[in-house]
Amino acid sequence: MIKTTQHDHLQLELIELQCGAECRSRHQQLPLVNFYRQLDKGRFQEIRTFAKKMLSLFGSTYLCEKTFSVMNINKNRLRTRLSDSHLRDILRIKTTVFEPDLAYLLQSRSQYHPSH
Repeated sequence: MIKTTQHDHLQLELIELQCGAECRSRHQQLPLVNFYRQLDKGRFQEIRTFAKKMLSLFGSTYLCEKTFSVMNINKNRLRTRLSDSHLRDILRIKTTVFEPDLAYLLQSRSQYHPSH
């Protein structure tokens, strides 16, 4: 009896994927993420898992590069007194997609001074 590994299953799925004319057509028509997303979960489980791992690498690399760029811009020889705490706050603000509702925040205050 021959034992099959996860790698063997991945290769078999890849062969099946390459042999299908319909799959090749969809691969050319769809963006890569959508192509992998639409693959049958039962037939191409290993390929989908592998694709998720590969596609997630690039998102995390981008965020890391963006964070280092922001840090280098903000922490330079002219701003040597910037504390680590303040730098951490700046990095958190610059690398998040969260956008505060400033109008609501200002209205919720009983008194605010725009001159400060």
